[in-house]
Amino acid sequence: MRLRSFRRSELGGAMVELAVILPVLLLFAIGVMDYGRVFFRALIVANAARAGAEYGAYDQNATDSVDIRAFAKLEGQEISGLKVTSQRVCRCGDTVVSCLATCAGYGPPRTYVEVTAVDTVALLLKYPGLPSSVPISRTATFRTQN
Repeated sequence: MRLRSFRRSELGGAMVELAVILPVLLLFAIGVMDYGRVFFRALIVANAARAGAEYGAYDQNATDSVDIRAFAKLEGQEISGLKVTSQRVCRCGDTVVSCLATCAGYGPPRTYVEVTAVDTVALLLKYPGLPSSVPISRTATFRTQN
C-alpha cells in the first residue's frame, strides 16, 4: 500500500527538475557576467586610448609621450594593469612618411597622435574551447592641430 502511494506521488518532481536545470542556468548566468565584464573593460580601454590621443592632438605642450600615456591612464584608472603606448606619426594621405619629408602635391605631411591601450581580462570560469583570458587592444588616432 505504501509503495503504491509513492508511485503516484508527484511531490519530488519539481525538485528533480530544478536539480537538473540549475547547473545549466548557473553556467549561463556566469557566462553572461563574463561577457559583461569583457564588454565593460573594452569600453574603458577604448575610452582611454581615445582620451590620450585627443589630449596629445590638442595640447601643443604635450609633445612628450609620457604626458599622453599618463592622461590615457587617468581616463582608464578603473584598470590597474592598463598598458598604454603612444607615438607621433606623419602621413601623406594614407602613407606614413618621415616628418621632415614633403608630400607631392599635398604640402607638408600631416602629424597624427596614435595611442594604443591594452588590457587582459581573466574569465571567471574556464570554458571548453575558449582561452582563460581575453586580450583587449584599442588604438585611437587624432590629427594634431598645428
